[in-house]
Amino acid sequence: MVCTLAAVLSIAVVNTSTMAPRCADAPPPAGDYMYTFITTEESGSTSSGTVRVHGGRTRIDMDDRKKSDEYILLTDNGTRIMSVHPDRREVDEISSPSFEHIVGTSLRMVSPMVKFNVQNSKISFERVGTGQKLLGYPTEQIRLTEQFDVHIRAMGFDTGTEHHTVVTDFWVSPGLDLGDNPLLALIEHTSTATAQTDRDFVQQEESVRARALQGTPLRTVVRETSSDDKGIGHSKTHSIEITSVKVGAQPTGLFEVPSGYHVKSGMNIDM
Repeated sequence: MVCTLAAVLSIAVVNTSTMAPRCADAPPPAGDYMYTFITTEESGSTSSGTVRVHGGRTRIDMDDRKKSDEYILLTDNGTRIMSVHPDRREVDEISSPSFEHIVGTSLRMVSPMVKFNVQNSKISFERVGTGQKLLGYPTEQIRLTEQFDVHIRAMGFDTGTEHHTVVTDFWVSPGLDLGDNPLLALIEHTSTATAQTDRDFVQQEESVRARALQGTPLRTVVRETSSDDKGIGHSKTHSIEITSVKVGAQPTGLFEVPSGYHVKSGMNIDM
């Protein structure tokens, strides 16, 4: 999944809610806590990591990163995100909301070489029903469906229109809030990367998601299908799952940027 993200970086909303019986709320973790996660691509490749939370700070460590000493820090209650590189004694900093949509932002930056025109967008959600228990937490299954077309012009040539449908199933335990994780949000949003070149689409999507999700998804499955004007289609699936949640004190030192590190502001987040 991390390799997929690196490859991508290099280059009127309708809200319907069919109510189903809601499961009982689960108590949120109290104080310091940690959780682990795994992401799985259709090819079977996986990435996993550990998230630690201490007050208004969060630390994300990837288990399979090439440079084992790098990590991500979220500070100021998640409003600032920093990629810490001990080998270079440097920190790359970006605002958390921008990081979540960095793929779409990067694609916009290739203009005027490539133009993306998002059309016919439609987003809806439904409450499918009570889901299975995950990690001991009761869940409800919520489905978000996004349909949109993207007309692309590259180097002055019309490359046609791509038609996309992205169906995302979330298993959410209402009231279980593990805090924001922009890295997982980024992974989830790769399926709508081209649509995120349109700021209105991003705002509309966020509005629908805010109404659909009341808690942290313990499991997320994203199914994407697309076709071009010739009817040639593609499909792929990826998933994100929280694999453990543990409440307990976290070492304060893990959440501090070592003194003497050079902080750079911008979009050069390399993890």
